[in-house]
Amino acid sequence: LLLRDVQALTLHRGQYTTSRRTAAVPQLQCTGGTAGCSHVPEVVQCYNKGWDGYDVQWQCKADLESTYRFGQIEVNCEGYDYPDDPYILRGSCSLLFRLELTEEGERKVKNSGSFGSNYYQSRKDSSDSVGGAIVIIVLLVLAFGVYKLFLSSEQPQQSFGDNGGFTRPSWQSQQAPPPPGFKYSFT
Repeated sequence: LLLRDVQALTLHRGQYTTSRRTAAVPQLQCTGGTAGCSHVPEVVQCYNKGWDGYDVQWQCKADLESTYRFGQIEVNCEGYDYPDDPYILRGSCSLLFRLELTEEGERKVKNSGSFGSNYYQSRKDSSDSVGGAIVIIVLLVLAFGVYKLFLSSEQPQQSFGDNGGFTRPSWQSQQAPPPPGFKYSFT
């Protein structure tokens, strides 16, 4: 089929394109957007609105709730003999699209604080608090480990000997001599 002659496409969620030269892909592929991809429509119809000298200009419609709309759309069809072939393989077209929130959808998000069920939100909040508790526990264990490693090492041992009645901590009785000018009597 000559791509310019295709007047309409009907694409279905869960169905794949026909293919000849490349692998089959889903007919409907959501690529994100402010509304996410959780409300992909069952059926989308795209209409040929004209030719711009390079490609067909498409307008796509679906039964979407009033809070959603299509954002950026891109219709891709497999060229019959080569990638930019003006003749396409019948049934090979797919739609890549973004789902965006309408103004009504944005108002609902602002008013409710979340978009979706309250059950989902409460599950999300509880999982966030569990995750926060785990992080706090891990940090406390690390702090305790640092304390045990550095701060609660052996208490300085004192040695009694010929020091004029003064005791000398164990770090002073090790092999290295004291620094110049150091006097044990000042400790």
